[in-house]
Amino acid sequence: MANEKAKLLLENATNYFERISAVQSALQLGMPMEDIEDYMDWLRLLRAEHCQMATAGSTESSGN
Repeated sequence: MANEKAKLLLENATNYFERISAVQSALQLGMPMEDIEDYMDWLRLLRAEHCQMATAGSTESSGN
């Protein structure tokens, strides 16, 4: 349960200072640093993929 809370904090952190605070909170909740790093990497990949899909969608729709 603590990891779910930590993941929500990490997920909702939008800027540098929020991410620092979220990482500190996740550590206090008992989430290992390795798991935090893995989750942050996964989020970064997911967001980049989402941006690429959105960009591709807007390019395709403007071509018509």
